[in-house]
Amino acid sequence: MPFDEDAVHALLYEVGLEAVIVDPGPAVFEASQSGAPLTHEGVPFELWRVLKAKALRRIERMHNLIRYGEFVGSKVKLPTDHTTPMELDLIGTDEDGLFILELKVKGPAERNAFSELLAYSNYVAGAFQLSGRKDIINVLVAPLAVKITTQAYLYDLLINERDIIVYQPRFDGDDIATLSLEVFLPSDDTFQTVANHLLSHRAMACAAISFHNVPGWIDSAPSGENPSEITVGNLSAISSYVAQQMEAEGLHGFCFMRKRWAEMDLYYANTLFVCALNPFIFAVPDRTATLIGQFPEDQRAAFLEMPQLGFDGRLSDVGMRALRQAITNPIETEMEFPTWEGIVSTPGEVVYTHNIGFRPTGLFREAYVAYLDELYREIAAGADLDAPTLRIDAISSWFRAWEFMEECGWIDNESDRDDDHDNNAEPVDDWNGD
Repeated sequence: MPFDEDAVHALLYEVGLEAVIVDPGPAVFEASQSGAPLTHEGVPFELWRVLKAKALRRIERMHNLIRYGEFVGSKVKLPTDHTTPMELDLIGTDEDGLFILELKVKGPAERNAFSELLAYSNYVAGAFQLSGRKDIINVLVAPLAVKITTQAYLYDLLINERDIIVYQPRFDGDDIATLSLEVFLPSDDTFQTVANHLLSHRAMACAAISFHNVPGWIDSAPSGENPSEITVGNLSAISSYVAQQMEAEGLHGFCFMRKRWAEMDLYYANTLFVCALNPFIFAVPDRTATLIGQFPEDQRAAFLEMPQLGFDGRLSDVGMRALRQAITNPIETEMEFPTWEGIVSTPGEVVYTHNIGFRPTGLFREAYVAYLDELYREIAAGADLDAPTLRIDAISSWFRAWEFMEECGWIDNESDRDDDHDNNAEPVDDWNGD
């Protein structure tokens, strides 16, 4: 690019954002399930389209705020313990609060742009007690031509739930005064890459915590009968609290209570399932190979295995903490870590049981609710589909969620298996939980 970054910075500060930001119009931010394959109920659904719709909603909201924002400071020095202070390019205000802007007009510099931008954001947030990652909008002006950087942007936007928006600088010829900023929207291929394997059975880690009844509050029903309303209500309330803990921990998955049928006479009558997407199960081969190649050979396996095991510990900690806080009586527990692939496909685990208080969290909740939105949209259009009148009953329905998991990409398709496993490999063993 022929223009010096300081000159672009000076122009941007002088003319303001409204003069240079190009508004693509609301149609650009629209996303639909049109073209998506149909589920068994005739409902169009694909996960990457859900992620795209979520990203576009957030980007549109930030764009409509930033384009009318006003700068209040330029090259603001942020003192640190080092001799050279950090220097924030631009800071401003919008209708919802504050935004900071990092400018990188040269392609190679974009690799460090995100880390710098978020470091500045954290510094500014520290000036306001209790402010969080959604209280300041982070604006990056950069070419964003590197694929890794684009995926990092989506990760922060979708997984970390950080308010961050990217604009690409454009010039019409050799005149710097022709500067315009165009909002950056990732391609469909990028969303598909991010969504790949995200909600597969094999990516789901589970902690199963079994415990005894609490007489008078949590009891087993006589043979052939359903649990009492008191028992169902209490187990459901505990599951709701576990879901709150999962949301606070940023876990994307679900939890529910399993009570065995009375005919299944087991030592523990109840089991809490805490299940979430384990980000360490599917590693990016090229990037992990680059890292592992620099480690001692006897440490390479640990680099991949230890984070997976550590994630199990996070799930068990959430479940145990919630049970201790929710049940006043001292309770004896048993902890196991089943494979979800074994649980969801084993009749003894999902059929001969009362599954109570299903609660989805994070990205799984958004994906499931998006599927239900399409389901009810089809019903409103006259489709003869069975669904509860109140959507909340569908959201908390274990059976409907189980159908969703089975039908909407939660079982790996053949192409996935070809990429990751030999098709003749042995199946994963079922887990009995006894």
